[in-house]
Amino acid sequence: MQKHGKPDDTMQSWMDQFEADADNQCWAYFQERISRAPEQVLRYCRDPNVKPLWALSAGRPSNPDIPSCSYCKGPLCYEFQIMPQLLYYFGVRNEPNSLDWATIVVYTCQETCDQNISYKEEFAWVQLYPTSISRP
Repeated sequence: MQKHGKPDDTMQSWMDQFEADADNQCWAYFQERISRAPEQVLRYCRDPNVKPLWALSAGRPSNPDIPSCSYCKGPLCYEFQIMPQLLYYFGVRNEPNSLDWATIVVYTCQETCDQNISYKEEFAWVQLYPTSISRP
C-alpha cells in the first residue's frame, strides 16, 4: 500500500474520495472526539457561542429550522446533546428498525426567561443516520 512512506495510487484515490465526502470528514472528526470519552452520553454547554458536535454534515438544522422561544420570542441556543452511546446503555441492538440516532440536540431560551414556569417546552433536533451508511 505504501512505498517509501507515500500511499500508492489506489490508496491515494481512496483517501481523496474519503476526504471529499463531507459526511465522512464529519464522521471521522466525531469519532475522534468521542473516543476521548467513549462512555459519555450527554454533552452540556450553556455558552451561546458553542456549537454541538455533529456526527454528520447532513441533517443539521439551519437557523430558520430553530424556532424562537415560545414564551419570550427570544432566540434559542444549544444547551446539551444526547449522544448515540446512550443506546448501548439502553441495551439497543444494532438491528434494522431499532431505535437509533446520530445525536439529539436540545435548544433552550438564550435569556432563561419566565422563571415562574417549572417545566418549559424546549426544542430538540434529532439527527438521524442516513439509511445508506453502515456503521460497525
